[in-house]
Amino acid sequence: MSDVDFGRAMGASCALHPLREATGTCARCGNFTCDTCSDSGSSPRCPTCRERFGATFPLNRENWSFSKLWDVCWVAFQREWGMLSLAVLVLVGVSLGAQLISSMFTAIGEALDSGVLAVVLTIVGVVAQQLVQGLVQLGLVRVCFDVLHGGRADVGRLFSQVHKAGPYALTMLLLFVIVFIPVALLIFLGILAAAGLGLETGSVVGPDASPQERWDAVAPVLGVMGMAFLVLVWPITYLVLPLYLVQPELAYNDVPPSPLEVLRRSWAAARGQRLGMLGVSFAAGAVMVAGFIMCCVGFIPGMALAQLLTAGMYLSLRSSHEDGAESFPG
Repeated sequence: MSDVDFGRAMGASCALHPLREATGTCARCGNFTCDTCSDSGSSPRCPTCRERFGATFPLNRENWSFSKLWDVCWVAFQREWGMLSLAVLVLVGVSLGAQLISSMFTAIGEALDSGVLAVVLTIVGVVAQQLVQGLVQLGLVRVCFDVLHGGRADVGRLFSQVHKAGPYALTMLLLFVIVFIPVALLIFLGILAAAGLGLETGSVVGPDASPQERWDAVAPVLGVMGMAFLVLVWPITYLVLPLYLVQPELAYNDVPPSPLEVLRRSWAAARGQRLGMLGVSFAAGAVMVAGFIMCCVGFIPGMALAQLLTAGMYLSLRSSHEDGAESFPG
């Protein structure tokens, strides 16, 4: 039952306006609120909490560090870890359901005699799966924003980003065209060049060659490919790290900017902060791995904490834009 249903079902009145019917509850204090208090449902907090606690995040580009980010996220996680874990569990369930639907599309396509229809249905299934997973993931980021701003983890907010299906799809398509394809091509060409150079330095062996002869032939190839990896890993990391902020940028704004503007803001937020972002990324991954090692019991809470770290990093790095202040848009 949602907050709105709960308030109306109980016949409750607004805490600040007793003559008005409650249409929801404050995400922080739990008091009943009316449409006026919630700004027609756009704010999760009552006016008292907005005035007392504000809607600001304590870190910014000038004062943030990993230790400070961890402290803020850990306090928020301790307060809402149960509901955050439930939100992650719902996300996992939705993802599995979307994957099942995608598999059904693929199976239907394989059962048809037309190869064209089979390909079309497979593509439709994959796109639908990625879109559903992405929108619910945006919802989880939004839940983390609420928690980091002092609010409660409302699982219902997981589905609050459905109206961004169009902007999300266009942004992901743009990323695929201008980022992932060139990076994949660069990696492929690097592997080919390394393999070719390695073959020139090695010897060609026949099917009757001994294990030592095979190793002597393969070793130069592996060595050159390893050197190529070391050369390419930093440029690729430099290009890819800003993409870590694309989903938070889409989730933060009620009306998301254009795909190009999303990329521009993500790139601007990452400028001069890539080393710190890399550290947060490793820490988030380590948290999830640690949860998995604990007999998988801590994997779901670990994912929740990792998502909080990512959301907190975005809030720390985002710059103020002309179209919005630093306050959280509800």
